Amino acid sequence: MAVLSKSAPRLAGRTLLWVWLLIGLAPVVFMVVTSFKPEEIAKRLPPEWLFAPTLQHYRDVLTGAAGTSVGYDRLLLNSVVVTAGSTVLTILIAVPAAYALAMRHFRARAALSSWILSTYLFPPIVAVIPVFIMAGYLGLIDTYIVLIVPYAAFNLPIAVWILRSSILQIPVEITEAAQVDGASTATILRRIVWPLLVPAVATVAILSAILSWNEFLFALSLTRAGAKTGPVGIQEFTGMYGTEWGNLTAAATVITAPILVLTLVMRRRIVAGLTFGAVK
Repeated sequence: MAVLSKSAPRLAGRTLLWVWLLIGLAPVVFMVVTSFKPEEIAKRLPPEWLFAPTLQHYRDVLTGAAGTSVGYDRLLLNSVVVTAGSTVLTILIAVPAAYALAMRHFRARAALSSWILSTYLFPPIVAVIPVFIMAGYLGLIDTYIVLIVPYAAFNLPIAVWILRSSILQIPVEITEAAQVDGASTATILRRIVWPLLVPAVATVAILSAILSWNEFLFALSLTRAGAKTGPVGIQEFTGMYGTEWGNLTAAATVITAPILVLTLVMRRRIVAGLTFGAVK
């Protein structure tokens, strides 16, 4: 009885988590199932669960035959380019910034690091209009750069914080020994710090890619056709004559699948990177 009384709370907690997980996955399952339904069945209410599956919606979406203003194959390419560009830019800026904020002789490092992390709470919607006006003056509307730079800016706070926490775990004696041997700051960063930061950089890259891939507001406001991304293109399947549920759910599945798979495969790396340095 004592064993049962001790295991009961754990069993109840796990049961609650599984129930909550299944509730959360219900919309995803409905989306994926609907994407395989023929169009006439996809529109029926209540939903039908017995049907002959079809890949026609995926063929239409991926070949650009779905009737959107821009083929979804091009939208996916734009998403890949913007996500890769913002992720690389985030890492290139965050690594030296985190190294500077981890240096012992920088007295304001703690206060500045806390301020940088606090900017992560800044709502992106506040910056849309200023960025739109500046991009218009510079002629950057509907270009990759107008999305890559803001995405990197919003990813930098969490990236700098994760990398700084990782750098603080590196024994200072290693960098001091390199300085004694005459190594410059750039050499220390490139040959000593960078190899030790690879796991943390991988975490930052994953988080940056997820945030950039899913972003909708800036992509909707700052692009037209040339740089429009996948999440923005989904809205074109809903028009004045109704919603193309088959194509819409197929496009949504194509957009969701890479991030879902990446998160499931790399979930341990993401959690480790977020909690690294929290407990010594």
